[in-house]
Amino acid sequence: MNRPDYQSVGKSVRKKDAMQLLLGKAVYTQDIAPDALVVKLLRSPHANAMVQSIDTRKAKKIAGVVDVYTWEDVPNLRFSNAGQTYPETSPYDRLIIDRHVRFVGDVVAIVAAETEEAADKALARIEVAYDVLEPVLDFRTAKDSPVLVHPEKDWWAPPPMPAATWRRCSPTATWCSTAPTTPRRSTRP
Repeated sequence: MNRPDYQSVGKSVRKKDAMQLLLGKAVYTQDIAPDALVVKLLRSPHANAMVQSIDTRKAKKIAGVVDVYTWEDVPNLRFSNAGQTYPETSPYDRLIIDRHVRFVGDVVAIVAAETEEAADKALARIEVAYDVLEPVLDFRTAKDSPVLVHPEKDWWAPPPMPAATWRRCSPTATWCSTAPTTPRRSTRP
């Protein structure tokens, strides 16, 4: 069989950082920012719920805790977490922390502390009251379900455009295009 001569297929390829790892010279986060804070997340135990109340006062009193953030403390700016590069056509429907938790493990609070021990203690002291809602657990019935995963009206999707018409966005922009346009808002009632 006549095979083309590939540069990498079927050949050993050395990782770019192989020698640094082998010699113990690789740079890790702790090397760059040794005094960085430890960040831990309090996650939802429910598949669909609204946070009715959250009390972080006890957590903030723990020695070494710098701050605790909840949905009330972070910007109300939606983004997409689909992970594609531009043009990002997925809906911008996520918040850093949302009052509405949509899956087991969704973020309820963020703790920033000087040590991991302080962060863990703070997580244990946060008191949350949930209004547990009916979850959507079966994709086959989700479309016709009366339960909406995103009932809010402030999510939006970028306008559909061919990739060739998009340009690189600035870090502060939510999305960009070559022509000035307004983001589409949800048409849900």
